Amino acid sequence: MGEVIELVARERTYSGREVAEMLGIGASTLRKWSMLLEQHGYWFVRDNQNRREYRQMDVSCLTRFYELTKDQLIPQEEAAQMIVSQNGTEAAQRETAVALAPASHPAAVEDALEALDVIDEKLHALALHVKQQDETQQALLARLEKQEAYIRSSLKERDRRLTKAMNDILDAKVQLAKLKDAERKTSIWHKLFRLS
Repeated sequence: MGEVIELVARERTYSGREVAEMLGIGASTLRKWSMLLEQHGYWFVRDNQNRREYRQMDVSCLTRFYELTKDQLIPQEEAAQMIVSQNGTEAAQRETAVALAPASHPAAVEDALEALDVIDEKLHALALHVKQQDETQQALLARLEKQEAYIRSSLKERDRRLTKAMNDILDAKVQLAKLKDAERKTSIWHKLFRLS
């Protein structure tokens, strides 16, 4: 088992920047395409900082994805499904294991295939877990957006009521001032002319 991991670790990998340059696309486009493929069940090797490391097989898949979307104008979702179904991650992993294992050791090939089966099962479980987390995150985002909309509408309604109350208070003060002024004028005339 340790030999298999060591063999897989020795396989040449490329950084995202290198792959983006090979394909002639931006790094953000490569990330978007990689996430789309992962959503459909494709698996990329990750380094100890959780960054994708692209194997030659991955570069081939991304090149095919590029051809499908750019040259043949197939929608990205459909192209991702085609790539995953055509290549079948399990078949690609088996090819990698057979290519890396020495031809003179059939037992090593068997061990590599068994190890890849276990890894594949774990990856599928992780993919399902990630999908569930994405769904939960989307539900939480929708809930948060609803709450924000409610808060905004509540604040607008509060502001409208406060403005109306302030206007009512100002109107009442103006009316009160008019009444006091009228009362003052009336009392001055009463004092001057001693009206009873």
